[in-house]
Amino acid sequence: MSKEACGDSCCGKPVSGNTPACPACGQAGDIAGGDTVRKMLKPGLAAPFDRYLICRAADCAVVYFHPKGAVFKQEDVAVPVYFKTGAEPVYACYCAGVTRAQVLEAVKKTRATRWSAIIKEITGAVPKCKCEEKNPLGKCCSENAYAAAIAECGVKPAPAKSSGDPLHGVTLEAILIQLVKRHGWRKLGQRIPVRCFLYDPTVKSSLIFLRNTPWARKEVEDWYLRELTQYRP
Repeated sequence: MSKEACGDSCCGKPVSGNTPACPACGQAGDIAGGDTVRKMLKPGLAAPFDRYLICRAADCAVVYFHPKGAVFKQEDVAVPVYFKTGAEPVYACYCAGVTRAQVLEAVKKTRATRWSAIIKEITGAVPKCKCEEKNPLGKCCSENAYAAAIAECGVKPAPAKSSGDPLHGVTLEAILIQLVKRHGWRKLGQRIPVRCFLYDPTVKSSLIFLRNTPWARKEVEDWYLRELTQYRP
């Protein structure tokens, strides 16, 4: 599957190593960020932890869980989780609201498999990636939900093409941590004078602000991009 993605910074790599097991089925969970879980849950449900686990077992009712006892099932999640049995509709791209059935029809029509080509065929445009808050995994749909749809269609994927977006595969969290490591919170606050950088700054509070403030996020990403060549090994 091509590593082409939605053109944003949400395509994280899976976490390796042992993780706690789902309390319902015993399958080891995948890591999910707390911000993603909070975006996914229905109103009124609290998710205070920074990290959760996702149960990927198709027939298990549990979606998210935490070793300290928190458990959230499909009925607690605001969108159908594509890899769970009975999900309806089965999404292939959460950002664009495109279903697996639509992808299969578009692939059949065009014989293309690239994410951008198929999504554009269906919707007329390539959407801005918001997978961190719209995909239950908090990762780019092109590498999980969309990949599952392509695997089902039986068409051999086109040769992979590298993304032209320098932010592809780089999360906002990774960008922020890198800038803090290089310059410190004080310099960030001097250059981008927002409250989350100036007063009791933390990565968590800053990410919440940046994800909800497009101009500030752009300032941070542009700063990172300007330094990309300079700091590249």
